[in-house]
Amino acid sequence: MAIYHLSTKPVSRSSGRTATASIAYRAGIAIKDERTGKEHDYTKRSGVAHTRLHTPNNLKIERNELWNLAETTETRKNSRTAREIVVNLPYEISEQDRSELVNEFAKDLADKYGVAVDVAIHTPDKEGDDRNHHAHIMLTTRKLERLESGKIALTSKSQLEMSNTQLQERGLPSARDELKLIRKQWADLTNSHMKELNIPVTIDHRSHKDRGLEQLPTQKLGWEASAMERKGIATDKGDYNRMVKEYNQTLSQIAAIDKSLKAEKEQREQSNDRIRERIEGTIKLTGGAAENTAWANKRARQVNEIVSDSQRAVEGAERGIESSAGAINRANKRIVEHQRYLELEQRVAQAVEELYTQAVKGEKAISAYDTRLADIERQYERLYLKPLRKELSQLQQVYDTAKKPRLTSQSKWSKQQLEQRSEMQILDRQLSVKEAQDRGKHQQQAKDWIAKNEPQKVHEAQQGQEAIDKYKELLEKLQPQKQEQQRQVSIVRDKDRGMER
Repeated sequence: MAIYHLSTKPVSRSSGRTATASIAYRAGIAIKDERTGKEHDYTKRSGVAHTRLHTPNNLKIERNELWNLAETTETRKNSRTAREIVVNLPYEISEQDRSELVNEFAKDLADKYGVAVDVAIHTPDKEGDDRNHHAHIMLTTRKLERLESGKIALTSKSQLEMSNTQLQERGLPSARDELKLIRKQWADLTNSHMKELNIPVTIDHRSHKDRGLEQLPTQKLGWEASAMERKGIATDKGDYNRMVKEYNQTLSQIAAIDKSLKAEKEQREQSNDRIRERIEGTIKLTGGAAENTAWANKRARQVNEIVSDSQRAVEGAERGIESSAGAINRANKRIVEHQRYLELEQRVAQAVEELYTQAVKGEKAISAYDTRLADIERQYERLYLKPLRKELSQLQQVYDTAKKPRLTSQSKWSKQQLEQRSEMQILDRQLSVKEAQDRGKHQQQAKDWIAKNEPQKVHEAQQGQEAIDKYKELLEKLQPQKQEQQRQVSIVRDKDRGMER
């Protein structure tokens, strides 16, 4: 059945992303970024079923012009140039119905927040789940308006990009509450379309906790993790989802045990009713046969046997109840253990992901610093060795001129020529020695120059190295913990199998 998914994230320069590259990939088109001069061409990509651009008040603007405007309007190096919303589309409805649904949602967003909204519907991957129809919805971070001059421009920040302080000053809901309203709007709109199409399926934007469900939700893998899982490579999110499925399966087993326990209790009550009826009938027979002592004694023995059988049945039922209660207690312990490891795994995964992102940025900062250091070091070398190189070049020309007759005839070297050749050879050796001796000095001079004139680059490189060291240190610490978690999960699985048997 259809599932609910809506997630949002910014397109930010600090993460190396641009609005032009993002929309080119999602819409399967070619766009030239006028700010950077880069050409983003994704016209050959497959899987794009539908695209459409929505603007407030139906302002006319081309897609290339819009997203280049979004890039050039922002001037800071860490600016957010767009916001992306990803929604899952019901596979039960037709392609046209899916298009109408997501475009109605996008148009509502454009009118409500005054921003341009660009829609791209993607079909499922050939190697993935064939039900994974989804849409990428990109919003500008600023309002799209027509100025008094008649020019279309991106003006003030939209409500979705304001800080909570700014929202509070304007009497608007917080960013978190606004996102909840958007999530509810998507669920309500989807359910309305499904109802009109007479499809008895609904989705719910609320979390499992808010809905009172004991089952845990799984995490969205994303395209990178999905590709790795299809190749048989385990990922942290994949491991987490598998543990969640085991946990939910345990809950299902407990529900089955509860159902079996209730059925057994009903059977015991029905058995007790039948026993009481038989005892009452026996008592009546015994009272009516009081005159026949032998017959009465026989019936009494039969009654005693019936009572004994009933007692044994009751005792057996009670043992079954105690056994079921024990199974429930063991299952509850397994659930607690599962929950503890799931929470630990999630915290560790978040920490690793954050440190990995910082380490990647650190590597870039160190590379930039090393490149700058090498460039300045070469400048110092050219500065200090330029006179010696010039003198060596002049002597080399004299030497080459003097060498020509020597190569074509048996004429001997003059004393002056020999002295010039010796001077050139000595200077060449001096230059080589000086290069070797001054290499460390030039490198230190380059470091000092950068520290004085470009301290930010030094600071970024130092922070980058610290981030890399922290990431490596965390990986080393996590290795024994991960092995212990895997061992505990294996123990839990073995216990669960034993409980099932």
